[in-house]
Amino acid sequence: MATAEIVGDGLRVRFSRWERIAVWREEITVPLARIQAVEQIGNPLARTRGGRIGMLVSGVVKVGIWGLGTGTRQLVSVRRSGPALRIVLDGGEFGELLLSLPDAAELAEALKARA
Repeated sequence: MATAEIVGDGLRVRFSRWERIAVWREEITVPLARIQAVEQIGNPLARTRGGRIGMLVSGVVKVGIWGLGTGTRQLVSVRRSGPALRIVLDGGEFGELLLSLPDAAELAEALKARA
């Protein structure tokens, strides 16, 4: 499972060893100034759209890059159960992050407080 934390003026997301294969990176850091919106979401598996590069286990997990051909690329690491966040970004490589995180509620509040 991915982990996320606020480090300085950025949000750093680190991926587990097996997730790195699907997202093609060990971590990503997004400047807090690029975060437009943060929301806790239910059923994160249903929030992806468009083509993908990554891993899908139907109804269980999605990890990779979604949104190919839609204009909004999503960096995705979500599971069927547990809390998840949708983070909307302004510009850059990705338009959204969809992340299942054990501390999703606390991170959402911290990001909203920093906005």
